[in-house]
Amino acid sequence: MTTIQAAATADVLAVLGPRGDRPVTGTAEVIARLAGGRVRLLRLAADLSPGRAAGQVIRELHQPGTVTGVLPGDETSRPLWQRVAQQSAKPVVLIPAGARLPRRIRRVLLPLNGTARSAAAVAEAAERFARGGAELVVLHVFDAETVPKFWDQHAHAGQAWEQEFLARYCALPGARLELRSGAAAEHVAKVAGAEQADMIALAWSQRLDQGRAAAVRQTVLDAEVPVMLIPMPAG
Repeated sequence: MTTIQAAATADVLAVLGPRGDRPVTGTAEVIARLAGGRVRLLRLAADLSPGRAAGQVIRELHQPGTVTGVLPGDETSRPLWQRVAQQSAKPVVLIPAGARLPRRIRRVLLPLNGTARSAAAVAEAAERFARGGAELVVLHVFDAETVPKFWDQHAHAGQAWEQEFLARYCALPGARLELRSGAAAEHVAKVAGAEQADMIALAWSQRLDQGRAAAVRQTVLDAEVPVMLIPMPAG
């Protein structure tokens, strides 16, 4: 049997399991304060199958006015959060095992792959974070095919490229860009730690089949802060 507490309209859905509620509720409260909303609690029965539990979470997430859901992201909860994240049309925030819980969201790491799809996916969340006073650190990781000519050249070319990247993909006041090379999966959690980010907001395709979503898998495994997974629009 499920217990839902709080008002009829809420902004953030906190999904509670049989134990370990504080990381989820605490993170939900922080997000709700930043967004100017409230928290609605959904406690899942211990005997629900992952499929049925995910269906219940999805129905609650899609209630009018709900902007995101917060779930445990540890290994035990993986059958649930993977189903929810793959099916939800709204962002889902995962709390990795042992994550540091922010008292407020002062800095958000925003990995962007340099495509219009990823920029469009995170635009609403990024604007909400910025309005709430959070600093946005945009991370772009080059691979062997996308590394630009300026990478080994003079600083002026790099500064111009960075300004153009931000103007195109994250034109919000105060946003700054961090560049790395290699595989994104290797860098997201490390940069979040180095930047002392309070949250990672990551656009993704909602596909976990073989060879896809390496950055998502590794980030949820390695991150020490909550991870917001934002569905990319189709196309």
